Amino acid sequence: MGIFDRIRMKTTGSLKRFFRWPSLRVGLLIIFLIILFTANGVFWYLYYFSHKDIEENKAEERQKQWEINLNEKPLDEAKLKEEYSLKPEEKKENIKKESTLVSEKAGGNIRTVAKQNSNIKDSKQEIVEVKETADLNLITLPVTGKIITEFSKDTLIYSKTLNQWCVHKGIDIAADLGTPVKAALSGTVVEIKKDDPILGVVVVIDHGNDIKTLYGNLMSDKLVQKGKKVKKGEIIGGVGNTAPYESEDPPHLHFEIIKNNENIDPQQFFKNV
Repeated sequence: MGIFDRIRMKTTGSLKRFFRWPSLRVGLLIIFLIILFTANGVFWYLYYFSHKDIEENKAEERQKQWEINLNEKPLDEAKLKEEYSLKPEEKKENIKKESTLVSEKAGGNIRTVAKQNSNIKDSKQEIVEVKETADLNLITLPVTGKIITEFSKDTLIYSKTLNQWCVHKGIDIAADLGTPVKAALSGTVVEIKKDDPILGVVVVIDHGNDIKTLYGNLMSDKLVQKGKKVKKGEIIGGVGNTAPYESEDPPHLHFEIIKNNENIDPQQFFKNV
């Protein structure tokens, strides 16, 4: 028998004796499992932290892309309009060029028809605008606040300033001094009173269709001019304390609606106030 055969037989016998012991087999299995789980844990640990850094970098890049500067100054709409809109001279030049092209292509007859059509469109737009501005259902409060004195036409209301009972042709809306007063509807300023003996500084706006609104006890009349057209929501003044007949009341706006030369209750259009 050769040397290698003897070594193989001894090794085989040793292995057989070794695996006869159950405790050893169990121990080896446990050690194998421990090594396997440890390697698996190390693998996922390294995988997690390597990808975590990548995701954090991506998140930072996305945040920078959408980052908002809170100290950024707001855009000036007036400057933008002035910068990007055509100047009056440029508009006139464009209109002249367009009219010249039309006349060259189609002659004087087509130009006349175009002018007539434009006049018709302008008149239609004016009619629509008058209807929209004169609709009392679209009216808004000139200031936001509590109504401290209601409209009174047939019943008398006690006046602290006058110390007597009298009628009240509008409503008084409480607001802090200087609170902006806005036009309730679009229209044209038809009257300005600087020192009315009853309501102090007063502005009256005509909205067409015999509808007017009156704003009394204003702080100043510097923001509007007689004949100026104002849009709904445009600031026309501030709440003041200039009304002699209401000087004992808290700061407020005196507001009236006049239809067909008669005062009507404004509160019927502001039922939620």
